[in-house]
Amino acid sequence: MSNNQLLERDLLLANLSEQAYPAVNTYQAIENLDLSQLNNVDSAGVAYLVQIKTQYPTLKLVNASAKLRVLAELYGVETFFEK
Repeated sequence: MSNNQLLERDLLLANLSEQAYPAVNTYQAIENLDLSQLNNVDSAGVAYLVQIKTQYPTLKLVNASAKLRVLAELYGVETFFEK
């Protein structure tokens, strides 16, 4: 059985500072983290996603938008995201 989670809204420094998203360890049992409903992502958001993927390497970051892929490429972490 697949364990998926959908991230929604904006993944920005302000949201992360307000702890609008869960702590990284809450993703331990997740297999696929669906990014299709993220509206805006900044460098802090990319760092958050990279931290999750680094801690749980088998987790897949799926359905990243073209804008998120460009930002990930600028930071050299595009391989963290599924194509």
